[in-house]
Amino acid sequence: MGANDDYSISVNINLLRKYHVIEGWMLCLIFGGRMPSVARVFKAAVIVFPNVEELDFVGVWEVLGTTQHLPKEEYFQARTLGTVSDPIKCAHGLTLISDETIENLSKYDVIIAPGGPGIYQAMKDEDLLREIRQAYECRKLVCSVCTGAFILANAGILKDKRATTYHTEVEKLSNYGAVPSRERVVVDDNVITGAGVAASMDVGLKIVEILLGKESARKVAEWIEYLP
Repeated sequence: MGANDDYSISVNINLLRKYHVIEGWMLCLIFGGRMPSVARVFKAAVIVFPNVEELDFVGVWEVLGTTQHLPKEEYFQARTLGTVSDPIKCAHGLTLISDETIENLSKYDVIIAPGGPGIYQAMKDEDLLREIRQAYECRKLVCSVCTGAFILANAGILKDKRATTYHTEVEKLSNYGAVPSRERVVVDDNVITGAGVAASMDVGLKIVEILLGKESARKVAEWIEYLP
């Protein structure tokens, strides 16, 4: 049996167990008393909105998606969650259709808020801010890239926390009770904030390091040839 067969078995077993088609004792019988390995999947919600900065979310997306190439049976599945149901035009003209609109962020393990010119409207979205607060209170890993930090700040979850953002805007975080930092990535409790634009890759790698381990993060960086 090859590696692809093992992966297929893991995925199929996950589905069978999810829908209660098969129980653990049945698996033992099927596999001669040896329980097969079952993949652990971390769900990531990537928030998108009109005028979002493309690289702010694409960098994280690339990093998390690359975990599916790792030999370990742990990886991320990311979905885009839009603040609107219409096609979303990003800051530099890229148009995308989100997988779904924003609701029940707490069902995700990781939430990522990117930045861009569109944050000013997103910061006024009470539904989005409420969902972010609830996810934070549920101890989910809540992250931002670039000026996406101000979405988290307006949701009230950066108070008394160290945080970073785009280099010209860092000090403004203090207006929300945060402690400004000029580090590229800042981790404080269950919140990760990243510096400007290209730091999206670094935020993604930090998420992988926290949930899958340093070695997995190293392998992902090597796979995508991101070795700053």
